[in-house]
Amino acid sequence: MATEKIIELDYDSNDWEDVLKYLSEKMVESGSVKSSYIDAVVEREKEFPTGLNTEGVGIAIPHTDAEHVIRDQIAVLRLKNPVTFLQMGDGEPVEAKLIFMLALTKPHEQLSMLQKLVMLIQDTVKVKQLLKLQDNSAVLTVLSESGI
Repeated sequence: MATEKIIELDYDSNDWEDVLKYLSEKMVESGSVKSSYIDAVVEREKEFPTGLNTEGVGIAIPHTDAEHVIRDQIAVLRLKNPVTFLQMGDGEPVEAKLIFMLALTKPHEQLSMLQKLVMLIQDTVKVKQLLKLQDNSAVLTVLSESGI
């Protein structure tokens, strides 16, 4: 799947909603999503939290319906300091440091992409790399090695 990527390293925020708005505005600017994506992704996160506590780092994988998407894109944001999201399923707090925002035109592709992301975040070596890398091209390399 030809998917564009937006990568932001060390964004400084203390609020999950600000993080989602910031990242989704980057997607709007790129022409990948409609402006309706911004509110839709925030509302979906309120109803269906996407935080995951993984070994060593909290992660969130926000996304919303394909009707708000123009073309496929993934945005990766590494936070300077963790921001509290709620965990998928049980709503427990997750101190997220990595955000993978999905914008996919075909709803059935979300499951496939989520599976690839889960494989990536279970690889502690790659996650540690993502937490330390200082340039976008190096992050892209880690993602492409993971099929993302």
